[in-house]
Formats: sequence, structure tokens, C-alpha cells
Amino acid sequence: MKPISRLGIGSLSFIQLVLAFVIFLSAAYLSAHYFKVWDLSKDQDYSLSDLSQKILAKKTISERKDPIRLTVVFRKNSPFYQRVRRSVQEFVRESDGKLVAQFLDPVREPDAASAFASTYNLTLNRDLILIDARAPGASAPDPNLTRSLWVDDLVIYRTDQNNQRRPAGFQIEDRLATALLSITEGAPRKLYFLADKSPVESGSTESPWTMLADTLLRQNLVLEPINLSDLQEIPADAEGVVLVAPSYDLEDRELAILDDYWIRPQAAILAILDPKHRPAKLRAFLRRHGITPNNDRLTSVQNGRSVGQVSAIFTDFGEVNEGLAGQSTTFEGPTCSLSVRENAEDLNTQNIFPLNLLEASPSFWGETRYQEVGVLPKFDSAEDLQREQGLPVAAAVIVGDATSDEAAEAASRMVVIANSHFLHPERAREEQIDFVKNSVNWLIGREELVGVGPRGLRTYKLNLIGPEITFLNRLILFFLPGTLLVLGGLVWSNRRA
Repeated sequence: MKPISRLGIGSLSFIQLVLAFVIFLSAAYLSAHYFKVWDLSKDQDYSLSDLSQKILAKKTISERKDPIRLTVVFRKNSPFYQRVRRSVQEFVRESDGKLVAQFLDPVREPDAASAFASTYNLTLNRDLILIDARAPGASAPDPNLTRSLWVDDLVIYRTDQNNQRRPAGFQIEDRLATALLSITEGAPRKLYFLADKSPVESGSTESPWTMLADTLLRQNLVLEPINLSDLQEIPADAEGVVLVAPSYDLEDRELAILDDYWIRPQAAILAILDPKHRPAKLRAFLRRHGITPNNDRLTSVQNGRSVGQVSAIFTDFGEVNEGLAGQSTTFEGPTCSLSVRENAEDLNTQNIFPLNLLEASPSFWGETRYQEVGVLPKFDSAEDLQREQGLPVAAAVIVGDATSDEAAEAASRMVVIANSHFLHPERAREEQIDFVKNSVNWLIGREELVGVGPRGLRTYKLNLIGPEITFLNRLILFFLPGTLLVLGGLVWSNRRA
């Protein structure tokens, strides 16, 4: 019998241990530097949206020499801490080194928090995220290169049926992406709202103007009200002109001012109409450019009842509807149809190109006798409007030579939406807000920011009745521990045997 070589066995064991250690270190190194992250949440709550990724890809961020510093001053016992931490880490990961983050707990690290507050002249009575785009070593804070996001800016509150104010959503990604956009683009661009043509109040929290202004501010755009009657011309710094539910018509002098603005290179007009009002001269201005708001109401009949909530589908015009094409939405409130003269030869010869952006479901028609009360509407081919692919609800116009890249940049653009009620905070839908953002970014030539925006993290409430709560308590307190005890006894018995 051959004797056992203890030296050979020991050497082989040592080599195996060394190789195992090398494999372990290699695996640790590779997993730390080359890895893939999957978001397995139902609504992809922890993945950055298309819009956020486009903001990170802008040259003002992607070509920076020095990274932008994020300091997250949040208490770890805050109910929002984990959400903030995960979102910030996702921004840092997607930025390819252009963002760096530091997490600071003011309760556990009071000295560091005090030094931070002194550096930025802040009072840390609330949790916040501070964004600093200054060059390293800069001593004095620069308000143009720093942004502070307080926890109250991130939480959406709603008043419930018991008149209690409760958190209803969390918008960490939306606010953080907005801050990065504003800090890298600089001063917000201006869109002028023709206030004297609309009965919309800018001070009310439930006003469509306020809803639109807040939406645009997140795109680093300021909606500034002006009175057209007081002007000789639209200001030269206007990125665009906005009309929201215009109810008062244009005077001849005011129409001339709008015409003069419209022939400027890169002019932009956003018109959000209320079908209840039909300013004749504004309607004629739109009609000259291939879009006519019709004197009707989009209506359908289902199960013997009239339906006024209009279902619509976004078209495949990718320059505005990127990420939305083919998706459906619903508009509440009155909605009229639009007649859009796509591919009209007389318009094309003038370099006027109207096109559909949003079309109602084919089951809806344009009811002209909408003022009749108590009568079930019925489609009348002699009076009403209907299209096989659905009547337009929103449309766009391009004026200029769209075939030349240089001339296309100077083209004027307009978007018309035949419903203004969707701007009410209680009626606004995420896809409709994305549509407005996309429309405005397209109007002012920021096509690189067209896309679906971030979704606010939502809270879900699980309602359980008494027997269900009893079952869960028994499952946790008795069945699970009992199952483990039985399995342990079986293992112990088998080992003894």
C-alpha cells in the first residue's frame, strides 16, 4: 500500500486555498466595478425616467470637468430617507461620475452638520438636499450655482375627507432633475402669458395658470403674465406666447402684434382652448394656419348614456409624442374637435404644415347640438363631424422650410389643445402633463428634452377586515414559528438516527 504524502496533500490544500482566495477577490472586484441593476418594483419607481436621463446627458452636465456635488442632509429615521437615498444613488450611478453624493445625518453627526450649515449659511431645521455646481475650493456660496431642496418641496400633500393634511406623493426625482436642469442652464427662459385675454387668475392655487406655471417652472421656464393691450410688440426675450382658455377676442391692433411676432424666426405659440369661448379673430388666425376649432362637443353614447369624458390616443409624431405615441388618455370637461388640414396643397406652398398630435377615440363624434338638454345625442351625418380614425383634439403647426436643417431651426411652431380643464390640479393626468412639457420643449427648440417625465412615488394603503387581520396575526405568531420548530425537530431526529 502506497504511503500517504502529507506534504503533497498539504501543498495541494494550500494551493486550493490560495486559488479560492484569488477567485474571491476577483469576484469582489468585478462585482464592484461591473454590475447591472434591475428595478423589480411594479411601476419601475426606482428607475430614472427618460427625461431625467436626457437631462444628465446634456452637454452642460456630461462634459463637465468637475462633478456636481450633492449633499443629502436627512435624518435616518425620516420616513423618506430610504427613498431619497435610493433616488440620489441612482442619479449618481447614471451620471457616469458627473455627480457625487455625500449623506449626512444631522442627529448622529452634529459637528459635520454644523460645519455644513455654517459653510452654506443655512439653518438645518428641516431635511434637505443641497446641490453645488461650483468649482472645487470655491469659498463663497453662489446662488446661481447652488440649489436647496427642502423636504417640504418633495412631498405632495392632500387633504382627506376628514380634513386632515396627509402626504399623498413624493417627487424626489422630478425636483432633483429640475434643479440640475436649472443650475446648469442658468436663468429660466420666459414664456409670456396673455393675461388680458383670459379670465384665469394667476394667484389661485386651483387655477389652470398656476398648474401650468408650476409645470413649466420644472422645465426651467417662467410663465410671465402680460397684457397684450399695453404692448407695442411681444418682448424680444420671449421664448414663446401662451394663451390659456382665452375668452376675450383680439383687437385689430393686438392681432397685428401677434402676426408680427409670428413671423419672427423661432416664434412659438401654445394655445390651450376652452370650447365654451370662441374668440372670432383668434379662431381666424388659427384657421389661416390649418387648424380650426369647431363649434361642437366631442360626445359618445355608451349603454344608453351620453359620455362627455373624451378618450383620446396620442399620434406617432415623435418630435412631440416621444414615449406617448399610441397611449391613451381621458379629458374631462368640454372638449371640441379640431379640423386639421394635413397635407393641404395650398398651405404647403406657403410652408405651413399642420399635423395631428392627439385624436379622440373613433366612437366619439363632434355633436353640434350640444346645447340641447335632456335629449340623448345621436350622430347626424348632415350636421355632426366624425372621422374613421378619430377627430383631432390637439394639433401642431410648423411654419417654415422643414426640409432644410438650417431653415428648420428658424421655423415657427404652434400647438393647439382643445381642452383647458385638464390643467386643474384635481383633473391633471401624468400623461397629459408630459404632453404639455413635450409640446413646450418642442416649441422652443429643446427637442433633446422631449420624453416621458418622472413619476412621483405613491403610497398604497392596504385595507384589511377583522378576520384577515386575525389570520395574519396567527400566521406570524404561531404558524411560522411552529413550522420552523417542526423542521428543526425533523433535522435533529434524522441526525440522531
